[in-house]
Amino acid sequence: MKGGDQWVQGVTLIELLVAMVIIAIGVLGVAGIQALSLKQARDAGQKMMALQAANDLIDRIRINQEAVYAWESSDPVTADAAVNCLIESCSSTELAAYDLVSWRCRLGSENAICNTSYGLTATDYDQLPNARGSVTRVVSGGSIAYTVAVQWATSDQADQQVSVSARVQ
Repeated sequence: MKGGDQWVQGVTLIELLVAMVIIAIGVLGVAGIQALSLKQARDAGQKMMALQAANDLIDRIRINQEAVYAWESSDPVTADAAVNCLIESCSSTELAAYDLVSWRCRLGSENAICNTSYGLTATDYDQLPNARGSVTRVVSGGSIAYTVAVQWATSDQADQQVSVSARVQ
């Protein structure tokens, strides 16, 4: 009888080990799903920030329709690029330059210039990783349309882009 009891205890131990392996696989699966969920939430948040930045500039363009807005992602931001229209009166052209520079600062590029020239802090930036933007103006007949594009790098190093187009006249 004693030998039979040991065999039963051995079977119970094997059943316990199999159950632990199954539970471990399940926990690893849940952890993987959680990691994927966090990555997708971060990517969605970045896309929302890019859309907000693009829509913000489109709204600024609609308000200041007399000026011409154009910016390429390779254009540099310099300290003397624009008058700070928050503290000085500006013409529509100066306001357009200020809007473009502050928008570029919002994307998180050229932080030192943005801090010293425009009094922005790190909390004023959306902080999209490696963000860059461009503004394109298209005149067709009597209407003027703008396309504002924001590009950034995601956690998997694939570049993402959001663009917003609007007719302003």
